[in-house]
Amino acid sequence: MHKRIIGVISAMVVLLITLATTASAAPYYYLVGHPMHFGSPNSADYCTGNYAVRGTSGMFVMTAGHCSKAADGTGATGAVVYGTSRRFGQIIRNDFRGDFYTTNSVDAALVKLDPGDDAYQIVVDPLTGRSPGDGRVKGYYANSALSEGFVIGKMGRKTGWTEGMITGWETVPFADGRDYLICTTAHSAPGDSGGPVWRHDHNGVMAIGMVIGSNASGGMCFKPIQNLLNRFGAWIPTFGPTLATNDSRSMTLAGDAGLVITKRTGPALRVLPTGGLGVRN
Repeated sequence: MHKRIIGVISAMVVLLITLATTASAAPYYYLVGHPMHFGSPNSADYCTGNYAVRGTSGMFVMTAGHCSKAADGTGATGAVVYGTSRRFGQIIRNDFRGDFYTTNSVDAALVKLDPGDDAYQIVVDPLTGRSPGDGRVKGYYANSALSEGFVIGKMGRKTGWTEGMITGWETVPFADGRDYLICTTAHSAPGDSGGPVWRHDHNGVMAIGMVIGSNASGGMCFKPIQNLLNRFGAWIPTFGPTLATNDSRSMTLAGDAGLVITKRTGPALRVLPTGGLGVRN
């Protein structure tokens, strides 16, 4: 009888442990702009998450490639990524190689979500939780639609929600190589890299690109979303025409390519002179 009671108690303990483990493993819901801490929760090694994208291999979340580097200075894979509360993924592809012109580098990486975790294409400020409009991404602006003076916003783990105007294309020299980016008057700082660049207008919230760094003048510079999609052979699932405005489904269950704006309404972007040393954020 004594052995039976011990056996029952042991079984109850195992059941309680199992239930506790299950409860603690609630899904992580990624939102565009969430922080990305590498290696451990709230680590000082952090960047900002970008848009979710889909391809033939599934759905991934983008961020800047220089956020995770190997010993030789090139982009590394394998880093475990933590968000606002816990781990939610791992870097599985990193195309950062240094100099854009000599190594075919694109400063971008893909994070594969952990099983059971999910992503919503809703832009949020990682510092306040606020969103432009309802935050739901309706589509994106192609490079051909971007113009000088175009007002954009960005989200970043360090400086949050800032806005500015596009100034033009610029070759920005960084300590680890040059990059060809679109620069703006918006403010950014180290830790903002990877963050979403967006625009909120009559179309709704529209994807524009990814924060890479700042030029010598201190303006935030970004890689356009069209370039990123082309690099990864991906598309950006959105709350486009086939989804109701109040549809709460995640991008793994729904989403379409949404609006793609291709015509600009202002002056064409100029190629600006190369300035002094910039800083990757």
